[in-house]
Amino acid sequence: MAEGRDVHVHLTPQLAPPHQLAGGVAVVIDVLRATTTILHALAAGCQAVRPCAEVAEARELADSLRAGRVLLGGERGGKPLPGFDVGNSPREYTAARCRGAVLVLTTSNGSRALLHAAVADRVLVAAFVNYSAVCEQLRRETRPIHIVCAGDEGAVALEDALLAGALVEFLSDLGPARLNDGARLAWDAFEHHGRVLEGALAVSAGGVRLRKLGYQEDIVAAASVDRFTLVPELRRDPMRVEVAAVGIVKSHWHK
Repeated sequence: MAEGRDVHVHLTPQLAPPHQLAGGVAVVIDVLRATTTILHALAAGCQAVRPCAEVAEARELADSLRAGRVLLGGERGGKPLPGFDVGNSPREYTAARCRGAVLVLTTSNGSRALLHAAVADRVLVAAFVNYSAVCEQLRRETRPIHIVCAGDEGAVALEDALLAGALVEFLSDLGPARLNDGARLAWDAFEHHGRVLEGALAVSAGGVRLRKLGYQEDIVAAASVDRFTLVPELRRDPMRVEVAAVGIVKSHWHK
């Protein structure tokens, strides 16, 4: 095989040592639901998303920003947090709530994955809802690409692996790529389950939990491929996620 780009999938953040991410491009995935929710929030008009690892940290940051429009959002165990403005359901992030606001967000897995990946040169936020837009951003990247799956409390999450596999397939179709075993496993999972996406998300452990909590519509929302043309990117000083690019040339989703 000819020399090509490095494409690595880390099925949990714990499998992505910071020294590996340094110098590369990280793509952070938490399909159910943090990265899907971030896309909805930014598309609805949020200026930025400030990810926080801990609940107390999020409350403190939101209080310090109260001079402007602030939304305090998050969950633990899939459930909204007491005293927060919104939870982690994409449906909560309407234009009326989001326009002009800064979202302070803490979730069980996704916000922590974003902060873990911050050592990379560039950090993109991906979900099925902006799949093709992310593909366009990665098309010309020559730096190593690290797809970081948020997982589920330290365990592998099927829904994240499926999106990682879809991205691996796109990147591999562009030309030779050096894949780690995580990338091959994710690609194989996508080949077997990605064509029945909503059903696959529904039977994942995260999907089962959401259905029990009454969030079936969030699964449908998460499976809506290419709903948005936004690519959010993590910025520093202060750490925040903002829209970095808008627009796609074409859909790269395999029908």
